[in-house]
Amino acid sequence: MSIKRTLIKNTGFNLAGYFYLLIASFFSISILLNNLGRDVLGVYIFLMSFISLAAVFDFGISNAVVRKLSLPHITREEKVKTWKTSFAIFIFLALILFCVILGLLVFLTRTMPIFSHIDHTTINATILILSFIVFINHLNTHFLTLPQAEQRFDIFNSKTLLVGTANTVISAVISGIYPSISIIFFVQLIFHLLTFCFMIAYSSKIFPGRDFGPGYDSGAGRELFSFGLRNFIATLSGQVENQFSNFILGAMISARAVTSFSIPQSIVAKGAGVVSQFAQAFFPLSTSLLEKDRIQKLKKLVLGVEVLTLSGGVLAVFLSFTIGQQFLQWWLKDAIVVQMAFPILKILSFYFLLVSLTPVPTVLLQGLNKPQIPSFFGALTVTLEIIFSLLLIPMGAIGVAYAFLASVSITVPLILIVTWKQLEKEIRKLTVSEVSISRPDVPQL
Repeated sequence: MSIKRTLIKNTGFNLAGYFYLLIASFFSISILLNNLGRDVLGVYIFLMSFISLAAVFDFGISNAVVRKLSLPHITREEKVKTWKTSFAIFIFLALILFCVILGLLVFLTRTMPIFSHIDHTTINATILILSFIVFINHLNTHFLTLPQAEQRFDIFNSKTLLVGTANTVISAVISGIYPSISIIFFVQLIFHLLTFCFMIAYSSKIFPGRDFGPGYDSGAGRELFSFGLRNFIATLSGQVENQFSNFILGAMISARAVTSFSIPQSIVAKGAGVVSQFAQAFFPLSTSLLEKDRIQKLKKLVLGVEVLTLSGGVLAVFLSFTIGQQFLQWWLKDAIVVQMAFPILKILSFYFLLVSLTPVPTVLLQGLNKPQIPSFFGALTVTLEIIFSLLLIPMGAIGVAYAFLASVSITVPLILIVTWKQLEKEIRKLTVSEVSISRPDVPQL
């Protein structure tokens, strides 16, 4: 299959699952808002952020595994060592995260005022359930590296189908029957377990028998950590960027402020996620194209995607300003939330325009074995966001929106320039290598 057809097929699987989740979340948010109320929904969103934030603490190992298994000349023995080592690392990390999340939530729920909206019995049950979700979700991260590396995005998107359905449609239905966040999270845990069982069945076919189980190899471990830790800061920064607003608004303003900011933020995140779905399919493919006779195709592909993404970002800004308020009113049917959310949506539409340009450069740099570059810019972006947010928090939720926009206005142009220079450098290196092979030095007489 050609490069373009492979990329289109894999992106198609990703986008099919993503748009399904987008539509499901579109309807579920308004239902959850109606069933739980503004304040309890804010608490629910705040707690949900711990699952995403905990998932980032794989220390870049998942991307390292995908890259290693995607390399064009890897042997079966190297694949098995990589797989078993990754499995052992993720079991250890999942146990650590279970304990950390459990302790952290016990502390926060007893000190933060936003939890006054929930009774103690519900909170205690929710803490335990969330900790188990974090544990299972972390193990699933290991299993999902295999279908991504194998470019089996039909299998990879099984988590979107199962967990995504539980987090949206089923949670919305449950909230109408039992409006308790502990019950909602328990149902989500069941679907994380279903995903876990499905991925075990798939992975055991690729790595049968003794090849399947965990087993740490020091050489493979050093290689995974070498790449992973350089990539980890970028991944961590991305999640901190996504969840930071929930923490600062929940701690310094109110649960209602979390709701008013998170709704337009979720719209922007869903839009940016379309590009991320392409980037997810692009990562293993771009790694396989790092050869002298194929890298020019990679360059043209990157340029075309970025131009298309920029056009989509401009359209998103136009739609936000022209029909954004009417859309929010029709969707949420809550005038107070709409009044608070629409100004934030307008600001974050420009944020979307910039940030949507970064997923493809990020995975391209990872494929070039330069994960430290997006890590640096990710950390810089989050640092600026925190500084600007602390300065602008007296303005309320809209101040945090301005902080997000200001930070990416500085960092996004810089990472685009650096990425392009790194790609040109790789092309020159491969060209020089080809010339030196075709024209060897002639020994002097």
